[in-house]
Amino acid sequence: MLRRSLATLRCGVLVVLVGIVGGLVSAFFIGSLNWATTARLNHDWLIWLMPIGGFLVGLAYNYFGGSITAGNNLVLDEIHEPSAGVPSRMAPMVYGASVMSHIVGASVGREGAAVQITASLTDTLVHRSNPTANTRRIVLVSAVAAGFGAMFGVPVAGAIFALEVLQRGRPKFALLGYALLASFVGDRIVRALDVHHLVTPSTPKVSIDFALLWRLPIAVGVFALTAIAFIKLTHVIKDAMASKIRWAPLRPFIGGLFVLGLVLAAGTRSYLGLSTDIAEVALTGAVGLSALACVWKFFFTTISLGTGFIGGEVLPVFIIGALVGAQTGRVLDASVALFAMLGFVGVFSAAANTPIACIFIGWELFGSNALVPIAIVCLSTYAISGSTSIYSAQRP
Repeated sequence: MLRRSLATLRCGVLVVLVGIVGGLVSAFFIGSLNWATTARLNHDWLIWLMPIGGFLVGLAYNYFGGSITAGNNLVLDEIHEPSAGVPSRMAPMVYGASVMSHIVGASVGREGAAVQITASLTDTLVHRSNPTANTRRIVLVSAVAAGFGAMFGVPVAGAIFALEVLQRGRPKFALLGYALLASFVGDRIVRALDVHHLVTPSTPKVSIDFALLWRLPIAVGVFALTAIAFIKLTHVIKDAMASKIRWAPLRPFIGGLFVLGLVLAAGTRSYLGLSTDIAEVALTGAVGLSALACVWKFFFTTISLGTGFIGGEVLPVFIIGALVGAQTGRVLDASVALFAMLGFVGVFSAAANTPIACIFIGWELFGSNALVPIAIVCLSTYAISGSTSIYSAQRP
Protein backbone atom coordinates (compact mmCIF):
# COMPACT_ATOMS: atom_id res chain seq x y z
CA MET A 1 0.00 0.00 0.00
CA LEU A 2 2.78 2.41 0.97
CA ARG A 3 4.78 1.46 -2.12
CA ARG A 4 1.78 2.10 -4.35
CA SER A 5 1.14 5.48 -2.68
CA LEU A 6 4.77 6.51 -3.14
CA ALA A 7 4.66 5.44 -6.80
CA THR A 8 1.49 7.48 -7.35
CA LEU A 9 3.07 10.49 -5.64
CA ARG A 10 6.20 10.15 -7.76
CA CYS A 11 4.13 9.99 -10.93
CA GLY A 12 2.16 13.03 -9.78
CA VAL A 13 5.35 15.02 -9.30
CA LEU A 14 6.59 13.92 -12.73
CA VAL A 15 3.30 14.94 -14.33
CA VAL A 16 3.47 18.40 -12.74
CA LEU A 17 6.97 18.78 -14.18
CA VAL A 18 5.65 17.66 -17.57
CA GLY A 19 2.93 20.31 -17.30
CA ILE A 20 5.50 22.98 -16.47
CA VAL A 21 7.64 21.97 -19.43
CA GLY A 22 4.58 21.84 -21.69
CA GLY A 23 3.44 25.29 -20.58
CA LEU A 24 6.84 26.89 -21.03
CA VAL A 25 7.36 25.18 -24.39
CA SER A 26 3.92 26.30 -25.60
CA ALA A 27 4.40 29.89 -24.45
CA PHE A 28 7.86 30.13 -26.00
CA PHE A 29 6.75 28.39 -29.18
CA ILE A 30 3.69 30.59 -29.67
CA GLY A 31 5.94 33.62 -29.19
CA SER A 32 8.45 32.28 -31.72
CA LEU A 33 5.77 31.62 -34.33
CA ASN A 34 4.20 35.04 -33.72
CA TRP A 35 7.65 36.53 -34.36
CA ALA A 36 8.02 34.45 -37.54
CA THR A 37 4.59 35.52 -38.78
CA THR A 38 5.26 39.19 -38.02
CA ALA A 39 8.60 38.99 -39.82
CA ARG A 40 6.92 37.47 -42.87
CA LEU A 41 4.18 40.12 -42.90
CA ASN A 42 6.70 42.94 -42.49
CA HIS A 43 9.04 41.59 -45.16
CA ASP A 44 7.00 40.49 -48.18
CA TRP A 45 10.01 39.05 -49.97
CA LEU A 46 10.38 36.22 -47.42
CA ILE A 47 7.65 34.12 -49.05
CA TRP A 48 9.72 33.85 -52.23
CA LEU A 49 12.23 31.91 -50.14
CA MET A 50 9.66 29.19 -49.48
CA PRO A 51 11.26 26.62 -51.81
CA ILE A 52 14.67 27.31 -50.19
CA GLY A 53 13.18 27.08 -46.70
CA GLY A 54 11.47 23.82 -47.63
CA PHE A 55 14.71 22.47 -49.04
CA LEU A 56 16.57 23.25 -45.79
CA VAL A 57 13.82 21.57 -43.74
CA GLY A 58 13.91 18.54 -46.03
CA LEU A 59 17.70 18.40 -45.90
CA ALA A 60 17.77 18.42 -42.09
CA TYR A 61 15.09 15.76 -41.76
CA ASN A 62 16.59 13.58 -44.45
CA TYR A 63 20.06 13.38 -42.93
CA PHE A 64 19.39 13.85 -39.22
CA GLY A 65 15.70 13.04 -38.72
CA GLY A 66 15.57 9.27 -38.59
CA SER A 67 12.55 8.13 -36.60
CA ILE A 68 11.40 11.68 -35.82
CA THR A 69 10.07 12.03 -39.36
CA ALA A 70 7.00 10.17 -38.04
CA GLY A 71 6.15 13.24 -35.94
CA ASN A 72 3.16 12.86 -33.64
CA ASN A 73 2.78 9.25 -34.73
CA LEU A 74 6.13 8.44 -33.13
CA VAL A 75 4.85 9.83 -29.82
CA LEU A 76 1.63 7.82 -30.11
CA ASP A 77 3.56 4.64 -30.94
CA GLU A 78 5.76 5.14 -27.88
CA ILE A 79 2.63 5.45 -25.71
CA HIS A 80 1.20 2.25 -27.15
CA GLU A 81 4.44 0.31 -26.81
CA PRO A 82 7.25 2.13 -24.97
CA SER A 83 10.54 1.14 -26.58
CA ALA A 84 13.49 3.22 -27.75
CA GLY A 85 11.97 6.49 -26.57
CA VAL A 86 11.35 9.86 -28.20
CA PRO A 87 14.77 11.06 -29.44
CA SER A 88 16.19 14.15 -27.75
CA ARG A 89 17.01 15.66 -31.15
CA MET A 90 13.30 15.86 -31.93
CA ALA A 91 12.88 19.01 -29.80
CA PRO A 92 15.42 21.29 -31.53
CA MET A 93 14.74 19.88 -35.00
CA VAL A 94 10.96 20.28 -34.79
CA TYR A 95 11.35 23.76 -33.33
CA GLY A 96 13.77 24.94 -36.02
CA ALA A 97 11.83 23.34 -38.87
CA SER A 98 8.52 24.79 -37.66
CA VAL A 99 9.87 28.31 -37.33
CA MET A 100 11.45 28.00 -40.79
CA SER A 101 8.17 26.73 -42.25
CA HIS A 102 6.23 29.63 -40.75
CA ILE A 103 8.67 32.40 -41.60
CA VAL A 104 8.44 31.54 -45.30
CA GLY A 105 4.65 31.12 -45.14
CA ALA A 106 3.93 27.38 -45.36
CA SER A 107 0.34 26.63 -44.33
CA VAL A 108 1.06 24.46 -41.30
CA GLY A 109 0.05 24.52 -37.64
CA ARG A 110 1.84 24.62 -34.32
CA GLU A 111 0.31 22.19 -31.82
CA GLY A 112 1.96 19.11 -33.34
CA ALA A 113 5.37 20.69 -32.89
CA ALA A 114 4.57 21.71 -29.30
CA VAL A 115 3.47 18.18 -28.44
CA GLN A 116 6.58 16.68 -30.03
CA ILE A 117 8.94 19.14 -28.31
CA THR A 118 7.31 18.54 -24.91
CA ALA A 119 7.37 14.76 -25.39
CA SER A 120 11.00 14.83 -26.52
CA LEU A 121 12.21 16.94 -23.59
CA THR A 122 10.27 15.13 -20.88
CA ASP A 123 10.90 11.62 -22.19
CA THR A 124 14.63 12.36 -22.43
CA LEU A 125 14.74 13.61 -18.83
CA VAL A 126 12.69 10.73 -17.43
CA HIS A 127 14.59 8.13 -19.46
CA ARG A 128 17.71 8.76 -17.37
CA SER A 129 16.04 7.40 -14.24
CA ASN A 130 15.32 4.01 -15.86
CA PRO A 131 11.50 4.33 -15.56
CA THR A 132 9.01 1.51 -15.94
CA ALA A 133 7.00 1.23 -19.14
CA ASN A 134 3.90 2.46 -17.29
CA THR A 135 5.71 5.53 -15.95
CA ARG A 136 6.90 6.42 -19.45
CA ARG A 137 3.38 5.94 -20.76
CA ILE A 138 2.05 8.33 -18.09
CA VAL A 139 4.73 10.90 -18.93
CA LEU A 140 4.05 10.77 -22.67
CA VAL A 141 0.26 10.93 -22.29
CA SER A 142 0.77 13.91 -20.00
CA ALA A 143 3.08 15.53 -22.56
CA VAL A 144 0.41 15.24 -25.26
CA ALA A 145 -2.22 16.65 -22.88
CA ALA A 146 -0.01 19.53 -21.75
CA GLY A 147 1.10 20.43 -25.26
CA PHE A 148 -2.40 20.33 -26.74
CA GLY A 149 -4.19 21.94 -23.80
CA ALA A 150 -1.66 24.75 -23.36
CA MET A 151 -1.40 25.56 -27.06
CA PHE A 152 -5.15 26.11 -27.45
CA GLY A 153 -6.17 27.10 -23.93
CA VAL A 154 -8.39 24.02 -23.56
CA PRO A 155 -7.07 22.06 -20.55
CA VAL A 156 -10.01 19.65 -20.20
CA ALA A 157 -10.12 18.93 -23.93
CA GLY A 158 -6.34 18.56 -23.99
CA ALA A 159 -6.46 15.81 -21.39
CA ILE A 160 -9.29 13.98 -23.11
CA PHE A 161 -7.63 14.33 -26.51
CA ALA A 162 -4.42 12.73 -25.20
CA LEU A 163 -6.38 9.57 -24.35
CA GLU A 164 -9.01 9.57 -27.07
CA VAL A 165 -6.50 9.96 -29.92
CA LEU A 166 -4.77 6.70 -29.00
CA GLN A 167 -7.59 4.36 -29.98
CA ARG A 168 -10.60 5.05 -32.16
CA GLY A 169 -13.89 4.70 -30.32
CA ARG A 170 -12.41 3.02 -27.25
CA PRO A 171 -10.61 5.62 -25.14
CA LYS A 172 -9.21 4.34 -21.85
CA PHE A 173 -9.54 6.95 -19.13
CA ALA A 174 -7.40 5.26 -16.48
CA LEU A 175 -4.75 7.99 -16.91
CA LEU A 176 -7.23 10.87 -17.12
CA GLY A 177 -6.24 12.28 -13.72
CA TYR A 178 -2.59 12.58 -14.74
CA ALA A 179 -3.53 14.05 -18.12
CA LEU A 180 -5.80 16.66 -16.51
CA LEU A 181 -3.10 17.66 -14.02
CA ALA A 182 -0.48 18.17 -16.74
CA SER A 183 -2.88 19.98 -19.05
CA PHE A 184 -4.10 22.40 -16.36
CA VAL A 185 -0.56 23.16 -15.19
CA GLY A 186 0.54 23.86 -18.78
CA ASP A 187 -2.49 26.03 -19.47
CA ARG A 188 -2.01 28.03 -16.23
CA ILE A 189 1.60 28.79 -17.16
CA VAL A 190 0.66 30.03 -20.64
CA ARG A 191 -2.06 32.25 -19.16
CA ALA A 192 0.25 33.53 -16.42
CA LEU A 193 2.75 34.57 -19.09
CA ASP A 194 -0.08 36.45 -20.87
CA VAL A 195 0.34 34.54 -24.12
CA HIS A 196 -2.67 34.94 -26.39
CA HIS A 197 -4.43 32.19 -28.32
CA LEU A 198 -6.72 32.31 -31.34
CA VAL A 199 -9.59 34.72 -30.68
CA THR A 200 -12.77 32.64 -30.32
CA PRO A 201 -15.96 34.54 -29.48
CA SER A 202 -18.67 33.04 -27.30
CA THR A 203 -21.86 32.01 -29.06
CA PRO A 204 -25.18 33.68 -28.31
CA LYS A 205 -28.00 31.50 -27.02
CA VAL A 206 -28.88 28.92 -29.67
CA SER A 207 -32.47 27.77 -30.13
CA ILE A 208 -32.86 24.08 -30.92
CA ASP A 209 -35.70 24.38 -33.40
CA PHE A 210 -36.68 22.96 -36.78
CA ALA A 211 -34.87 25.77 -38.61
CA LEU A 212 -31.60 24.55 -37.09
CA LEU A 213 -32.30 20.82 -37.04
CA TRP A 214 -32.93 20.42 -40.77
CA ARG A 215 -29.70 22.28 -41.54
CA LEU A 216 -27.48 20.24 -39.22
CA PRO A 217 -27.48 16.97 -41.24
CA ILE A 218 -26.38 18.89 -44.33
CA ALA A 219 -23.59 20.59 -42.40
CA VAL A 220 -22.53 17.27 -40.85
CA GLY A 221 -22.19 15.72 -44.31
CA VAL A 222 -20.13 18.66 -45.58
CA PHE A 223 -17.83 18.59 -42.53
CA ALA A 224 -17.27 14.83 -42.66
CA LEU A 225 -16.51 14.90 -46.39
CA THR A 226 -14.10 17.81 -45.85
CA ALA A 227 -12.20 15.81 -43.22
CA ILE A 228 -12.05 12.69 -45.37
CA ALA A 229 -10.93 14.68 -48.42
CA PHE A 230 -8.24 16.42 -46.35
CA ILE A 231 -6.81 13.13 -45.10
CA LYS A 232 -6.98 11.41 -48.49
CA LEU A 233 -5.43 14.28 -50.46
CA THR A 234 -2.62 14.79 -47.94
CA HIS A 235 -1.76 11.08 -48.18
CA VAL A 236 -2.00 11.13 -51.98
CA ILE A 237 0.43 14.04 -52.14
CA LYS A 238 2.84 12.33 -49.70
CA ASP A 239 2.73 9.07 -51.63
CA ALA A 240 3.14 10.81 -54.99
CA MET A 241 6.11 12.77 -53.72
CA ALA A 242 7.72 9.66 -52.23
CA SER A 243 7.34 7.68 -55.46
CA LYS A 244 8.25 10.41 -57.94
CA ILE A 245 10.88 12.38 -55.99
CA ARG A 246 13.37 9.93 -54.54
CA TRP A 247 15.61 12.54 -52.85
CA ALA A 248 13.48 13.77 -49.92
CA PRO A 249 14.88 17.35 -49.63
CA LEU A 250 13.45 18.16 -53.06
CA ARG A 251 9.89 17.41 -51.95
CA PRO A 252 9.28 20.51 -49.79
CA PHE A 253 11.28 22.54 -52.35
CA ILE A 254 8.77 21.54 -55.02
CA GLY A 255 5.94 21.99 -52.50
CA GLY A 256 7.10 25.56 -51.95
CA LEU A 257 6.93 26.23 -55.68
CA PHE A 258 3.37 24.87 -55.80
CA VAL A 259 2.29 27.01 -52.83
CA LEU A 260 3.78 30.12 -54.46
CA GLY A 261 1.79 29.22 -57.57
CA LEU A 262 -1.35 29.10 -55.42
CA VAL A 263 -0.53 32.54 -54.03
CA LEU A 264 -0.42 33.93 -57.56
CA ALA A 265 -3.61 32.10 -58.52
CA ALA A 266 -5.53 33.23 -55.41
CA GLY A 267 -4.26 36.79 -55.68
CA THR A 268 -3.76 37.02 -51.92
CA ARG A 269 -1.36 35.91 -49.19
CA SER A 270 -4.14 35.40 -46.62
CA TYR A 271 -3.88 31.60 -46.85
CA LEU A 272 -0.19 31.45 -45.94
CA GLY A 273 0.88 30.52 -42.43
CA LEU A 274 -1.77 30.01 -39.77
CA SER A 275 -4.43 32.29 -41.35
CA THR A 276 -5.88 33.00 -37.90
CA ASP A 277 -7.11 36.40 -39.08
CA ILE A 278 -9.53 34.95 -41.63
CA ALA A 279 -10.60 32.24 -39.16
CA GLU A 280 -11.51 34.95 -36.67
CA VAL A 281 -13.53 36.73 -39.38
CA ALA A 282 -15.45 33.50 -39.97
CA LEU A 283 -16.03 32.84 -36.26
CA THR A 284 -17.45 36.32 -35.69
CA GLY A 285 -19.71 36.06 -38.75
CA ALA A 286 -18.25 39.25 -40.21
CA VAL A 287 -18.72 40.04 -43.89
CA GLY A 288 -15.95 40.15 -46.44
CA LEU A 289 -14.87 36.52 -46.37
CA SER A 290 -14.32 35.03 -49.82
CA ALA A 291 -16.68 32.23 -50.80
CA LEU A 292 -13.63 30.23 -51.93
CA ALA A 293 -11.61 30.86 -48.77
CA CYS A 294 -12.18 27.30 -47.53
CA VAL A 295 -11.08 25.84 -50.88
CA TRP A 296 -7.90 27.90 -51.05
CA LYS A 297 -6.92 27.15 -47.45
CA PHE A 298 -7.62 23.46 -48.04
CA PHE A 299 -5.15 23.25 -50.94
CA PHE A 300 -2.54 25.53 -49.36
CA THR A 301 -2.51 23.23 -46.31
CA THR A 302 -2.62 19.81 -47.98
CA ILE A 303 0.25 20.75 -50.28
CA SER A 304 2.33 22.24 -47.44
CA LEU A 305 1.88 19.22 -45.18
CA GLY A 306 1.93 16.64 -47.94
CA THR A 307 5.26 17.83 -49.34
CA GLY A 308 7.05 17.88 -45.99
CA PHE A 309 6.81 21.26 -44.29
CA ILE A 310 6.81 20.93 -40.48
CA GLY A 311 4.37 22.36 -37.94
CA GLY A 312 1.15 20.55 -37.25
CA GLU A 313 -2.20 19.67 -38.74
CA VAL A 314 -4.63 20.46 -35.93
CA LEU A 315 -4.91 24.25 -36.19
CA PRO A 316 -5.08 24.19 -40.02
CA VAL A 317 -7.90 21.63 -39.79
CA PHE A 318 -9.68 23.82 -37.24
CA ILE A 319 -9.34 26.82 -39.56
CA ILE A 320 -10.42 24.93 -42.67
CA GLY A 321 -13.42 23.70 -40.68
CA ALA A 322 -14.33 27.23 -39.61
CA LEU A 323 -14.10 28.48 -43.20
CA VAL A 324 -16.14 25.55 -44.54
CA GLY A 325 -18.69 26.09 -41.79
CA ALA A 326 -18.98 29.80 -42.53
CA GLN A 327 -19.64 29.14 -46.21
CA THR A 328 -22.10 26.35 -45.36
CA GLY A 329 -23.99 28.71 -43.06
CA ARG A 330 -24.07 31.32 -45.79
CA VAL A 331 -25.43 28.88 -48.38
CA LEU A 332 -28.05 27.55 -45.94
CA ASP A 333 -29.05 31.08 -44.91
CA ALA A 334 -28.11 30.32 -41.30
CA SER A 335 -25.90 31.97 -38.71
CA VAL A 336 -22.45 32.21 -40.28
CA ALA A 337 -20.75 32.50 -36.88
CA LEU A 338 -22.56 29.47 -35.43
CA PHE A 339 -21.85 27.24 -38.42
CA ALA A 340 -18.22 28.40 -38.48
CA MET A 341 -17.94 27.24 -34.86
CA LEU A 342 -19.62 23.94 -35.72
CA GLY A 343 -17.24 23.44 -38.63
CA PHE A 344 -14.27 24.32 -36.42
CA VAL A 345 -14.90 21.34 -34.13
CA GLY A 346 -16.84 19.09 -36.52
CA VAL A 347 -14.17 18.73 -39.20
CA PHE A 348 -11.48 18.00 -36.61
CA SER A 349 -13.71 15.47 -34.84
CA ALA A 350 -13.97 13.53 -38.10
CA ALA A 351 -10.29 14.00 -39.03
CA ALA A 352 -8.86 12.89 -35.66
CA ASN A 353 -11.66 10.58 -34.46
CA THR A 354 -11.86 12.50 -31.18
CA PRO A 355 -15.52 13.53 -30.74
CA ILE A 356 -15.50 13.79 -26.92
CA ALA A 357 -12.43 16.02 -26.94
CA CYS A 358 -14.00 18.16 -29.67
CA ILE A 359 -17.18 18.63 -27.67
CA PHE A 360 -15.07 19.94 -24.81
CA ILE A 361 -13.07 22.11 -27.20
CA GLY A 362 -16.34 23.68 -28.30
CA TRP A 363 -17.39 24.23 -24.68
CA GLU A 364 -14.05 25.68 -23.56
CA LEU A 365 -13.60 27.96 -26.58
CA PHE A 366 -17.15 29.02 -27.39
CA GLY A 367 -19.11 28.57 -24.17
CA SER A 368 -22.07 26.36 -23.37
CA ASN A 369 -24.79 28.12 -25.39
CA ALA A 370 -24.20 25.99 -28.48
CA LEU A 371 -23.21 22.80 -26.67
CA VAL A 372 -26.13 20.71 -27.99
CA PRO A 373 -25.52 21.37 -31.72
CA ILE A 374 -21.76 21.05 -31.12
CA ALA A 375 -22.28 17.61 -29.57
CA ILE A 376 -24.60 16.54 -32.41
CA VAL A 377 -22.11 17.64 -35.06
CA CYS A 378 -19.02 16.15 -33.38
CA LEU A 379 -20.58 12.75 -32.76
CA SER A 380 -22.18 12.62 -36.22
CA THR A 381 -19.08 13.59 -38.20
CA TYR A 382 -17.07 11.07 -36.20
CA ALA A 383 -19.60 8.34 -37.01
CA ILE A 384 -19.50 9.13 -40.72
CA SER A 385 -15.72 9.45 -41.06
CA GLY A 386 -15.03 5.77 -40.48
CA SER A 387 -11.51 4.62 -39.72
CA THR A 388 -9.74 7.42 -41.60
CA SER A 389 -7.54 9.58 -39.37
CA ILE A 390 -4.84 12.22 -39.65
CA TYR A 391 -2.89 10.01 -37.19
CA SER A 392 -1.79 6.74 -38.71
CA ALA A 393 -0.65 5.46 -35.27
CA GLN A 394 -4.19 5.69 -33.92
CA ARG A 395 -5.40 2.17 -33.25
CA PRO A 396 -8.84 0.86 -34.26
